[in-house]
Amino acid sequence: MIAKSLIDEPPDFTAPIWAGLDPAARLELQSQLQRIQLPGGAVLFQEGDPADSLYMVMSGALGVAVQGGHGEQRRIARIEPPETVGEMALISHAPRSATVTALRDTVLLKLAREDFEHLIERWPSVTLYLSRLLADRLREATHSAPTTFMPTAFAVVPVTKDVDIKDFAQALLREMRRSHGAGIDLLDAMPAQTDENWLYRFEAGRERVVYVASEPSGDWTGRCIRHADHVIFVARPGEPLACDAETLAPSAASWRRHDLVLLQKADAARPAPAHPSLDRLPVDQRLQVREKSVPDLQRLVRTSSGQAIGLVLAGGGARGFAHLGAIQALREYGIPIDLVGGTSIGALMAATCAIQIGLDEAKAIMREAFVTRPPLNDYTLPLVALVRGLKVDARLIEHFGERTIEDLWLPFFCVSSNLTKGTTHVHRKGTLWRALRASLAIPGLLPPVIDPEGVLVDGAMMNNLPADVMADLQRGPVLGIDVARDAAFTGPDEARRATLLRRLLGVPADAPDIVSLLYRSATISSEAQTLKARAHAAHIIHPPLADVPLRGWDQFETIVEIGYRHTRERIEAGALEGFNIG
Repeated sequence: MIAKSLIDEPPDFTAPIWAGLDPAARLELQSQLQRIQLPGGAVLFQEGDPADSLYMVMSGALGVAVQGGHGEQRRIARIEPPETVGEMALISHAPRSATVTALRDTVLLKLAREDFEHLIERWPSVTLYLSRLLADRLREATHSAPTTFMPTAFAVVPVTKDVDIKDFAQALLREMRRSHGAGIDLLDAMPAQTDENWLYRFEAGRERVVYVASEPSGDWTGRCIRHADHVIFVARPGEPLACDAETLAPSAASWRRHDLVLLQKADAARPAPAHPSLDRLPVDQRLQVREKSVPDLQRLVRTSSGQAIGLVLAGGGARGFAHLGAIQALREYGIPIDLVGGTSIGALMAATCAIQIGLDEAKAIMREAFVTRPPLNDYTLPLVALVRGLKVDARLIEHFGERTIEDLWLPFFCVSSNLTKGTTHVHRKGTLWRALRASLAIPGLLPPVIDPEGVLVDGAMMNNLPADVMADLQRGPVLGIDVARDAAFTGPDEARRATLLRRLLGVPADAPDIVSLLYRSATISSEAQTLKARAHAAHIIHPPLADVPLRGWDQFETIVEIGYRHTRERIEAGALEGFNIG
C-alpha cells in the first residue's frame, strides 16, 4: 500500500514551520528524508501504534482522529502541506495518540527516529526547535474548536445498471454552482499527458471539485474515490448492486463520507425500496432524489456540503402538537427541512415530516389519533403497564404501514431508552412503526418493546431533545423545538372532576393522578441531559406552553396555533438568520 523511494525533489524548507532551523541543519535534515506515497483512504498509523517517525505533507491531506468515549471517531485536525504530523514520536517512545488517515492520494516525507537522533548529535538546537513546535501545537489544540466535516472534493459513482450518471452529475453541478458560486468544476476523466500533480493543481484552483466515474470500477473510479472527501453512490431502486461494484464496499474511514442516492421516478408518491444487495455498501446516509426534482437536488447539495437543516423535535405529550404549527411556519418562511429526528411524540411528528405528508393531512391524522379516537384507554390489569397498547399499535400500523426508516423521503431517526443496557437507543433503520412504538412507550403506561438489543421504552427518559444525535451527523446546523419545559400536570377542570373520588380515598385535590405522574416522570428525568443536548443545536425554539398539561389532548387546535405563532415570531425577529431561508 505504501511505496517508498528517496526524495526526487527537495521539500519547501522555507515554509514558516521550518523557518527557525539553522540553514545547515535544514540541508542535513533534507538528506535524511524518505518519500512516501499514501493512497487516499489508507491509514498512516493507528491510535496506539508504536511511534517511530515524523511525517511532512508534501501534497494531498491527512485527517487526525481519536476514539471517543462511545467508540466513535472524533475528528480533531486536518493536516495539509507543508505541515507535519507525528512530531512527538521523535522525542517520546509513547504510542501514537491518534489515528491519521490520508484524505486523498498524499505524498509525505518521513523522518525516522534513528535518523533524527543522528541529526541532533550534530545539531542540538534542533531539539529545542522541535520542543517549541510541540508547545505551539499543544496550545493551538487546547484553544481550537473540534474540526467539522466540510467536504470540498466529491466523487459520483454509479453502483447499479441504468443510471445516467453524466446527466445526474451535470444536474448536481448546476445546483452546486447555484448554491456556492462558480468556483466549482467537474472532471470525468484524466486528461492525456497529465499526472497526479496536475490533479492537485486542478483542485487547488477551485473551491470544490466533482469527480465523476462512469463505471463502478476501474482506475479512474478508484482515483475519483481516493481524491474525494464525500462519495455519492448512485443507484436505481430495485436494481441489484453491480457485480464490479462489490469492490466498492469501503473501509470505515472516519474522514471520508459515503452516501447512497436512490434515483426515484419523477412522479413517485412514495420512495421505491433499494435492492437488498445495496445493504453491502456501508454508507452513512441513504438519500432519495426524484428525477428532475430541483428541490431534491438542492437538498442533496446541502446534505453533502454541511449546510443541511436538521430538525429535532422533543417529546412532551399533548404539547407535541405544537410541532405541527412550528413545521407549518418553517415551510411558509422557506426554511428547508433536510433531516429530521425526535423523541416520543416528537418522533411521531418527525415521521410525518420525513414521509412528507401534507400539513393538513398530518393535522387530520393527529386529531383523529389523539382527540377523536384516543388510543390510551384500553386499560388492563397493570402487570406490565396500565394499558394494553393494542390501540396504539393498531393506530401506528394504520398510518405508517410497513414503511421502513431507510425508505422515507427525508433521513430520519428516533430515540428510545434501552432499560437492559441503560443507554440511549437510536433507531436509524428497520420498520418505522415499531421504532415509533418504542420511542412512545412511557414506562408503566404502555408496555415496552422487546427488541434483540434489550427492553426499549420512551426515549424521553434518557434523551428528550436528541440534538446531539443530529449534530453528530455533521450535516449542518441543528434546529430544536423543545415542548417539555415547565410541564403542567393537570388542568383545572380535571382536578375539579376528581374532587369527590379523591376525598373518598384521602388523596389531596391538587395531587397529580398516576397517568400524569408517569407522563412527567418520563420527561423530567432527562432534563439534565436535555440541557447538555441544547449545546449541540444552533437554535432552540421554546413555544410558550406552561399552561398546557401533558395530557391536554382536547386543546389540539390551541396547541398547534401556539407552535405556529411562536415559531413565526422567532423567524420574524431574526432568530433563525443562520438557517437557509429561501
